[in-house]
Amino acid sequence: MKYKEYLRSAKRHNHACRVLQAKLEAFDEGDLNSEEFKFLVLSMYYLSGYIIECALKFKIFELKQYDPVLDVNEENCAAVGINYKKRIKTHNFSSLQNLLDSLVGGLNHTSKKGEINKLLNEWNPEVRYSHIDLEYSQIKEFYAHSNQYLRKM
Repeated sequence: MKYKEYLRSAKRHNHACRVLQAKLEAFDEGDLNSEEFKFLVLSMYYLSGYIIECALKFKIFELKQYDPVLDVNEENCAAVGINYKKRIKTHNFSSLQNLLDSLVGGLNHTSKKGEINKLLNEWNPEVRYSHIDLEYSQIKEFYAHSNQYLRKM
């Protein structure tokens, strides 16, 4: 994988979330408690989190002036001073943010809204396997936040 693929992935996840949002908005009031609705909300949450993760990783590599033709791997990352296993091969937003903050300020992934930050703190890739009930309005805001963050990149 090349580092610019992180940005392309974030944009693909963003597109998928737009499609999910349109589908969710089309549900009838009586179907808002259906398993399909809940599954789509969970999918939107999962993909929105990946928008943030991919955007963070892209910006880290861009700021490190990582060679766009090199694969992102342990050896190539070490050559630019990045510990791949500890700093990149993670889904922890705080860890990625700390690395980004060491390179530049003003690109924080967090929100001024506590509920969004709670969702950010609880996000991980395993969420796609969970059976949690999420409030669509909150996930819609979470996606909007992810989309805004992506635009900063």
